[in-house]
Amino acid sequence: MSSKSFVRIAALVVIAAATLVGGIRGFSRKEDRVEHIESSYTEALGIVASNYADEVDYDKAGEAAIQGMLSALDPHSNFFTKTEYQRLLQDQESRFTGIGVSILRRRDGVYVQTPLEGTPAAKAGLRFGDRFVEVDGKDARNWTTPEVSKAVRGPEGERVTIKIERVGANAPQFYTIVRGSVPQPSIRNVFMLRPGVGYVGMTGGFTQTTADELRAALESLSKEGMQQVILDLRNNPGGLLGQSIEVASQFIERGKAIVSVRGRAGENSREYKSTSSDPHDYPVVVLINRNSASASE
Repeated sequence: MSSKSFVRIAALVVIAAATLVGGIRGFSRKEDRVEHIESSYTEALGIVASNYADEVDYDKAGEAAIQGMLSALDPHSNFFTKTEYQRLLQDQESRFTGIGVSILRRRDGVYVQTPLEGTPAAKAGLRFGDRFVEVDGKDARNWTTPEVSKAVRGPEGERVTIKIERVGANAPQFYTIVRGSVPQPSIRNVFMLRPGVGYVGMTGGFTQTTADELRAALESLSKEGMQQVILDLRNNPGGLLGQSIEVASQFIERGKAIVSVRGRAGENSREYKSTSSDPHDYPVVVLINRNSASASE
């Protein structure tokens, strides 16, 4: 693409943008402003299509326009593609489809930290310390953990072939694993910190099973003599508001306010109260940090 063509397109789009911004100020009705924005966007897209040297990817252009619009709002306003949204819903269901292995990155590659019990990875025989060499024939030695995680996930029932290096083995080993449904608990650690003090690590966000997971964890700790509990919500990314309310209800008297939600100018205001008929009355310590967000707050 020549510099002259680039300058021409830039100038035309700037003119269109100036018309857009200047024109909006002259409209009082919201409907008129929206129609003007739509018209200006269509005009700008037409200018690009007519003058851009290469083929225009309209899907990418549309996504970029939406992302640009949301970037003018608060930091928590996000755009999800269809695939990303399906992944979000899957995460909130406390399950995903993959092989079921916890991994970590070291200086020389990505390693198996632990295969989750009962998952395809565990049944296939992957072990702690196995180093990923290839995934479906692609060199994975320099991949990041997200890249390995993305590669081993996929539709349930489909196969993925993994090449690994194992300490003590004379040659690399190959595993062909059928992807399956893998549990993704929001509570990762439950144990007695010291006599009488229980610990619950709630780092996996608030998903559809969080409240039930907490009930089970507290029941288990109570059988071990727990009289106080630490709820660790550090680095908890949040999630489903309803689940966070159910969690809080386990410690707050019935009818007491937990959280209120207010819309713009007081629209759609709602207060959520505890629904528990028998809340726990032992001391509770809640740990948070700057990464405790959304529902976890």
